[in-house]
Amino acid sequence: MNDPKKNIENIIRDLEAGNKDPNQAWLEIKDLKKSYVENLKTHHSHIKDPEQSWHSFIGRKFENIIKSILSAYLKEISKKDKSFSTLRVLTDNEIKDKKNEILFRKIAVKFGDYLLLPDTDLVVVDWNVDDVWNSDVLAIISCKTSLRERIAQACYWKLKLLASDVTKNIKVFLVTADNDQDFYIKSNLKNRINGKSRNRIIAEYELDGIYILRDDFEDEEENSKVKKYEKIFIDLINIFNKKRG
Repeated sequence: MNDPKKNIENIIRDLEAGNKDPNQAWLEIKDLKKSYVENLKTHHSHIKDPEQSWHSFIGRKFENIIKSILSAYLKEISKKDKSFSTLRVLTDNEIKDKKNEILFRKIAVKFGDYLLLPDTDLVVVDWNVDDVWNSDVLAIISCKTSLRERIAQACYWKLKLLASDVTKNIKVFLVTADNDQDFYIKSNLKNRINGKSRNRIIAEYELDGIYILRDDFEDEEENSKVKKYEKIFIDLINIFNKKRG
C-alpha cells in the first residue's frame, strides 16, 4: 500500500541528503494531501475529519520540513560559494544543548537573574568553528501552519530582542502555510482593514519577514515584509552578506 506519511518522510530525507531541489519539495508534500485524505477514508473510516488530520500531521512535521528545505538550500549555495558554508540551521533543542551554551547566551533574553531562550523553532547561525564566541545568530524563525493567536508571541520576542544591545540585530522571521489565509488581502471580508487581517497588520509592523508557503499566494499579495516563501533564501543571504561587509 502506498503510504503518504512514508512518502513525506522520504522527501524530508532526500532534502537532508541534498538529493532534492528545495523549491520543489514543498509542492510535492502538498500534492500528497489528496492521497493522505483518501487513505484515511479507505482504511481509517473512524476518523471523522481526514482534512483536519492532514493539517495536524503537517503541523507536527512543519518545523522539520522547513529546516530541511533551508539546510538543503544553504548546502547547495555553499557548493558554489564556500563563504556560505559557515551558515547553519539549528533547532530550538540544539541551541539548548550544553555544547551550544555560547550560542544560547548570544540569543537569550534576560529576565532579572534569569536567561530565557525566546520561543522559536529554528535559528540561523553564522558558525565560527575556530572561535564559537565569534559566531553570530542571524535570525530566529517561527514555523506555523496557521497563526491563531500566536502572532503576538513572535512580536513579543522581537521587542525583547530589540531591547538588548547583544540581541538587537537578530532578525525575527515567520514561515507559515497560512491555512487560515490571514495574510491574504480580502476586501470583501468583515473585520479587515483595507483587506488586511489584524494578524497581518501586526506581523508586518513588528516582524522582519513573513514567508508564505502556498502556491496560490499571488504577487499582488506581497510587500516588503510579506513574501512568497522562497524569498527567505534571498533575505538570509542578504543578511549574511551585509554582516560580512
